[in-house]
Order: sequence, then structure tokens, then C-alpha cells
Amino acid sequence: MRYRGFTLIELLVTIAVIVIMATIAVPGFQSMMASNQMATEYNEILSGLNYARSEAIKRRELVTFDLDQGWSYQVVDSEANVLRQRSGGSGKVNVSADLAITFNGAGRVDDGSTDCSSGCTITLSHDYSSAKAIAVSRFGRVGKSLAEGA
Repeated sequence: MRYRGFTLIELLVTIAVIVIMATIAVPGFQSMMASNQMATEYNEILSGLNYARSEAIKRRELVTFDLDQGWSYQVVDSEANVLRQRSGGSGKVNVSADLAITFNGAGRVDDGSTDCSSGCTITLSHDYSSAKAIAVSRFGRVGKSLAEGA
């Protein structure tokens, strides 16, 4: 009479293969998740900066993008009305600086009322991903920083 089933050795070999595959896959998955979190929060801050600049041009008045290190930001017009407000996503991405950038009606960084009158860089960092930087020129141009490298 023949019994159907697995032997103890077959079961142990299968478990060993699964453990080896999991050990290889988990760090790669963590890196992918960190990269996705970084990209999401980078794009959120970038869109907030672009929104503030475009609102300043559209309204022909000063509009301020105010960012704090916990990475929440708000976009405020010249009459202190909040146009957009966002707070940090995952809490795992850190922002390099507390700053306020004011755009004038021409879309340039306003010289008199900003932390960024000669241009500045906002750096985002994550424990499991490479840092990304957003550059804001004194002319108001917002984009990927050259210091970022990739």
C-alpha cells in the first residue's frame, strides 16, 4: 500500500527555498517602497511650488509657499487667504529646511519678502533611498536641482 503526501525532507527543502527567496526579496521591496514614497512626496512639494508660482502670475499679486521641516506646506495669497494646504505623507521623508518662498506677479521670487531671494534648494531625504533636491532660482524657475546628480 502506497501513502500519498510529502516526506519530512521534501517539506524542509521547500521551506528552506521559501526562506532564501524571502531573504532576497524583502530588502528589494523595502527599497522600492522607499523610492516610491520619495517620488510621491517630491512631486507633491514640486506641484505646490508650481501652483504658488502660477497663482502669483494669474492673480498678479504676491503668493507665498510656506514649507516646514515636518513637510507640511501652505500656499497663501497677499491677503493671507490659504489657497492650498498639504501635510506630510508617510512621515519617513525629511525636508532640509523651514522656508517661505514668495512669488511676485511676474512669477519671480520676490526679493524683499522671502528666504530664497537669491535662489535656494529644498532637499528631501529618506533612510532607504537617495536624496532628491528641488531648486528654485531667483527668477522663479522651479525644477530638479543640478546638485542632485541623477
